[in-house]
Amino acid sequence: MFRSQEISYFQLVMPQDSAWTIMDQLGYLSKVEIIDHNPNQALINRPFANYVKRCDDLIVKIENMLQVAKNQNLLSNYKKGNLKQFTNQQNFHTHTYLDEIEEDINKKTSSFQEQNKHLEQLIDQSEYIQNYIEILQESQKYLGDNVFQNQSSSKFESCVGILKNLDQLQFHRVIFRVTKGNSFVHLKRMNEKQSIFIILFPNIGNYGRQKIIKIVEQMSQGKFTLPQSPQEFERKLNELKIKQAEYINLIQMTQKQLCQCISNMFLIKNGLPLIEFYKFYLIKEKELYKELNKLKMKGRLFLGELWVPTRDIQYLEQTLQLIKEKQSSNPGGQLAQKKAPDYLQKPTYFRLNEFTSTFQEIVNTYGIPRYQEINPAIITIITFPFLFGIMFGDIGHGFILFMFGCYLCLCKNRQFYSLRYLILLMGLFSFYSGLIYNDYLSLSLNLFKTCLRSQEQCVYPFGIDPMWGGHLEFNDSIKMKLSIIIAFFHMLLGITLGGLNYLFLQDWLRLYCKFIPQLLFLVCTIGYMVFLIIYKWLTHFEPQNAPSIITTMISMILNLGRTSGPQMWEGESQDNIQYCLLTITIFTIPWMWFPIIINHFLSKKSFKQNEPKHKTQRIDYGQLSEELGIEMSQTHLYSHDQVDSKQNQKIIEISDSSVKIQQKDNSHQQIQDIIVHETIEMLEFVLGVISNTASYLRLWALSLAHSQLSEVFFELLLAQPINHGKPINLMIGFIFWALITFGVLMCMDSMECFLHSLRLHWVEFQNKFFKGDGVQFKVYSFRDRIKESFNLEQQ
Repeated sequence: MFRSQEISYFQLVMPQDSAWTIMDQLGYLSKVEIIDHNPNQALINRPFANYVKRCDDLIVKIENMLQVAKNQNLLSNYKKGNLKQFTNQQNFHTHTYLDEIEEDINKKTSSFQEQNKHLEQLIDQSEYIQNYIEILQESQKYLGDNVFQNQSSSKFESCVGILKNLDQLQFHRVIFRVTKGNSFVHLKRMNEKQSIFIILFPNIGNYGRQKIIKIVEQMSQGKFTLPQSPQEFERKLNELKIKQAEYINLIQMTQKQLCQCISNMFLIKNGLPLIEFYKFYLIKEKELYKELNKLKMKGRLFLGELWVPTRDIQYLEQTLQLIKEKQSSNPGGQLAQKKAPDYLQKPTYFRLNEFTSTFQEIVNTYGIPRYQEINPAIITIITFPFLFGIMFGDIGHGFILFMFGCYLCLCKNRQFYSLRYLILLMGLFSFYSGLIYNDYLSLSLNLFKTCLRSQEQCVYPFGIDPMWGGHLEFNDSIKMKLSIIIAFFHMLLGITLGGLNYLFLQDWLRLYCKFIPQLLFLVCTIGYMVFLIIYKWLTHFEPQNAPSIITTMISMILNLGRTSGPQMWEGESQDNIQYCLLTITIFTIPWMWFPIIINHFLSKKSFKQNEPKHKTQRIDYGQLSEELGIEMSQTHLYSHDQVDSKQNQKIIEISDSSVKIQQKDNSHQQIQDIIVHETIEMLEFVLGVISNTASYLRLWALSLAHSQLSEVFFELLLAQPINHGKPINLMIGFIFWALITFGVLMCMDSMECFLHSLRLHWVEFQNKFFKGDGVQFKVYSFRDRIKESFNLEQQ
């Protein structure tokens, strides 16, 4: 994990008859990355776009069926499939199995949809009948028997139906206006959505009646007619109840049929529920055909380019050999290791586990490390929770965070489970920093005997003496100086890692002209300040004669090394040392600037003298292509006469694929661009050393803020009731204290410390050696793709 895995470039030639089998096994192998031969080509224009669409359509059909079954409460026996069982069954099927799955899924989903549509119709009819029954019962209760007996000779007419609850007020107003107030509307709530309405209005003529009927048809959810006599009313009511019972029986029978249809999808196939097996297989097939689309087709051959971790080459060769032995009738794939073209950037690949993946994600969020560059994540495992602990240092709060991390490690919590090890380490370092600060929920613990008023000379064994715990001025001073010391060593580590990168790449020019002057600049400035801090701690000074470190550093720059005011030690040696340090500091600025520019100028002059006109590279795709009589070559033409000096790019022409790839050519960069680039980089480092050191003072500020907030909450809510002996106030205050501590300190302040620790790593630490412009190794893996699909579904 310290450096990315070594990656090799391979070319693969596959006959059409064996392409599916080879790609299927490579997907289960999970060791290679397929290079897209034409990344700008749209998916719809690729040869296997139709297969990808078929897989998508089948997955959608399965998901729709599961959603409908979930809405009908038919998934009581539904269990998620085991991905490990599926990946172990990799040799069971051929490429024709997709047709069989498609036929079976279409048959099952079609039957399910028909039954579900029939069920919905039955439910609608049942609801209509039930509404009709309730309307008749409510009409009889509200209008009475006299209305039915004298309906023909009555001076009043009625209209009934169903109305949405949201339309009640509007419906009432419209009826009132149409009838000019000569009507009465009775409303009864049936459920959360619908209500029964009964309109009672006088005989206002055919024109008025038609207007009311039109309003009812437009605003109601159904119009119902009332029987004209009590006998007809009873007969209608009995018929509706009989029909309702019949529809209930039909609904129950249809639901059983739907359950049976769903149960058939839960049958165990190859150790998995059938529906889960289908989902896994379709996701796998979709990924396989997407990778096949990345290959180049030449007649009946597939031509591919692969990135493979060097240590996994043997697994790739064994897989291809095994396929060739099993399919003796078809020629197997031909594999050849080549040198990667210049326009292809090698991808970065780290072997991660559950512990290291979280810290690697912190680094990758900022940028992917370059190929074979030192990985900041290996350092971040310790430094990230350590810097967090410095800002969040408290014995009580750190212990709570540590116990929460232990809970996440023991009990799988989906929301924070991936961060369990990070939270565990943050809590551990916060607990440790709290012991150093001797701070327990704003209280100092007298774990050892204090040395402040001791007659014998002694040193407090661990942490800060409890008698100094409540002194804000002392804590402010020591935490600020500790922040400077940590800043120096953290930045020194970053510069050292940059030097190791140059040493690994054998870039001697940058090692001598970047690493060494940067190291000297940091040591002669911030390193000297750290030395003064430690020296002042170890030396006894009288308060009136104590030298100021800030004044010493300022006068060192303004007075060319001379000290104004009290000195750290007697004699002129301090002025001489400071003069030498200042001289070295000034000398390192042009040292890290001029050599790179001069070297580039000389290399450009030498390149022009030895510049070739063309460079041709032939790519051999193996013995298989020669046996089939197909000649395949790729010629890379480098025509330097056609290079545009303003754009600083070269054009690589590939005759077979007709793809033009533009890439920057360092040998053709203008000398002005190099001067500007090196000047900016030099100024960024010089000014960054000062600004980054000041940025580390956030360790001091946040730590002080955390302890002071904790002290304020304790004094306001707990200290006063304890001092005045009021147990009831203490109980109430403890509840508020616990809530505020959890909300402000454990949640808000921990998030703030997390973000500041993230910034210190991304900006102050990683900019010393880390570029973050690498390319991620995108492994061709069925397991990873299925996991990703199911994680997206859960989100």
